[in-house]
Amino acid sequence: MTRSTSDALLLPSLIIVAALSASFSFHANAQNSSTSPPVEEVIVTAQKRDQRLQDVPISETVLSEDALRNAKIDSGTEIARQTPNLRVSVLGNESQPKFSMRGISTAEFNLNAISPTGVFYDEVYIGASYLGGAQIFDIERIEVLRGPQGTLFGKNTTAGAINFISKAPQFEREGYLTLGSGTYDYREIKGVAELPLIDDKLSARLAFSSASSDGYIENVNPQQPDVSDIDRQAGRLSLGYKDEAMDVTLRIFKNKSDPQAIGAINTGTGPGGTNGAGTNPRTNPYTGQPLDNDQVATDRGGKIRVRGDGGYLTINRDLGAVTLTSITSYLDGSFLNEVDADGTFQNVLHIDFIAENREISQDLRLSSNDGQAFNWIAGLYYFKDDVDVNTVYRIFEPFPGGVVLDQNYTQHRTSYAAYADGSYDLNEDYTIYAGLRYTDDEGRIEDFQVNPTIPPQNEVSYDDAEPTGRLGIQKRLQNHDVMFYAQYAYGYRSSAINGGALTSANELTVADPEKLNAYELGAKSQWLDRKVTLNGSLFYYDFSDQQFLNVAGIGQQQLVNAGESSVMGLELETIYRPTANLQISAGLGLLDSEYEDLNLNGEDLSGNELIEAPEHTFNIAVDYSRHLGELGSLRFHADATNIAEQHFSATNAPEYEIDDFWDLGARISFLSQSETFEVAFYGKNLTENDTPTGLQIDPSSMTRFTTVPYPRRFGIELTVWF
Repeated sequence: MTRSTSDALLLPSLIIVAALSASFSFHANAQNSSTSPPVEEVIVTAQKRDQRLQDVPISETVLSEDALRNAKIDSGTEIARQTPNLRVSVLGNESQPKFSMRGISTAEFNLNAISPTGVFYDEVYIGASYLGGAQIFDIERIEVLRGPQGTLFGKNTTAGAINFISKAPQFEREGYLTLGSGTYDYREIKGVAELPLIDDKLSARLAFSSASSDGYIENVNPQQPDVSDIDRQAGRLSLGYKDEAMDVTLRIFKNKSDPQAIGAINTGTGPGGTNGAGTNPRTNPYTGQPLDNDQVATDRGGKIRVRGDGGYLTINRDLGAVTLTSITSYLDGSFLNEVDADGTFQNVLHIDFIAENREISQDLRLSSNDGQAFNWIAGLYYFKDDVDVNTVYRIFEPFPGGVVLDQNYTQHRTSYAAYADGSYDLNEDYTIYAGLRYTDDEGRIEDFQVNPTIPPQNEVSYDDAEPTGRLGIQKRLQNHDVMFYAQYAYGYRSSAINGGALTSANELTVADPEKLNAYELGAKSQWLDRKVTLNGSLFYYDFSDQQFLNVAGIGQQQLVNAGESSVMGLELETIYRPTANLQISAGLGLLDSEYEDLNLNGEDLSGNELIEAPEHTFNIAVDYSRHLGELGSLRFHADATNIAEQHFSATNAPEYEIDDFWDLGARISFLSQSETFEVAFYGKNLTENDTPTGLQIDPSSMTRFTTVPYPRRFGIELTVWF
């Protein structure tokens, strides 16, 4: 999309939003004399307090427990199916998603890397992407916050924040058990049981989830297992205590994942699709015939081992005029991914990624309780993580000149912050809001060495200090069913150290912090007696010093800053409930991105589109229920997602480009009249989409490495509530 095309799109979008808002005002005012039917409000905590979604000046998608179940969303990699301008790429497995939001992403896959999209579980920041990947069970909702969230959520939320909110103890006896089976011998069991220990005082809630399957992609090598299987288990014990002045929730979790690697569909970039060893990865070595899209021929299965455990303690103490909140966390985990990066029977490029992480954090804040014109939050924050990394590269190992590079180091990061955020109602119609956070980030790598190329190095470190914040104004129409907002926000992502240096100590460099100036106009509205919800936002980003991994070849991984970039975009989300039995929801995201100043490998890439920034994302879902009298009810769900073509390299070269695609899912269920059991049938990826979800090219081995989604599959579930 060219700049002129974007202008042509955004100007009509402004006119449409303004016209619709005027229409909303007319309809809402006309209906003031009638009684609106009860509407279930969506309550969110995007501003660290319970608020109606329609009152929050943030472009936000909320996926409820019902939405997750109906769409059969089982992992963090799938939430983009229902979220405009959110993309997920995968180079490892489903427990290690890499998010891109509004075109802001990172190409870095080193084990010490951090994402510009902050991932939170129950308000706890997760630095290592794999530590929370298996925890999507017994979830109350997922909140996707687009745009810089540096004031209340902290550093490394330049693109936005994703907050997974698990169910806290309900202080009543309840539970359910779900058994599932599907194609490729898919088996699943998950459940919840809550037992009050002291009535209305103390309760324990235990939730668990386990799933396994055969490999979805066949390895034609009989000595190796099939790949792209599922093997994950997780459990969470939540203890809740409450009295008149205080509530406490302790969550203790443990998860593990032991699949083979996601099947990589590799191609050679040399003549006739050959790699650096003269082998075509897409040829069956036994028959000489081309491999199907659901087949690979590799000399290793690509074992993955993920372990994670830890706990979060949340305390809220009512002090009268204010509430004191303390959130304390500890997480520990390990990661192993044995990658067959060349995708052949030969050891052209094998990589073993190994890491151990420890993370602790403390958030301590005060928030006002009076509910008057002025509301505020102020707090202090501390975060520390340590990661031990061991990465082994086996490059043309059995060939003359082959080499094994064994990389080891330890990275320490600490972050201190103080923040305040508040809003003031000027009158019934206008509210101004502002926030400011000051963060001090320190990081260092110790004992860095690569055997045999880089001897032990001295400490490499950084020390950043940066304010972030926001300033905005809200305008409500008299009926309060329509709200406009305009805001400026500043986001920042701390410095990063190149954990991919392999052949020279000069590669052990520090990339400068990313900085983002974001300008946004938005509208949230409900009309036609609140049967229609329509929310939209327009934004412009001035993005500087994007941290960028430039892979010039094995041994030539450079972590650099990408100069200047700009992004313009639009999001529209709507929910239409014409009857109590039917709901239609849809979302549209548009992006126009451009590198305004970028030079890599002596090439001027200014004018190219940003990586992982498709020009459009579109999603739609339909939910319909039909009552069957005393028997119960049938429920139907269908959803579809369309993503435009996108680039995985700033060069925008064709070999780094993936096509647009459609993804469809459906579910039909029978719910008993007493709502004690449900039987459901579902299908996922009904279009048999095999468009890559991750892409990387290694010039040294002349290999194009891509991962693909799970194929079309079907399943049945039985859920019993007790």
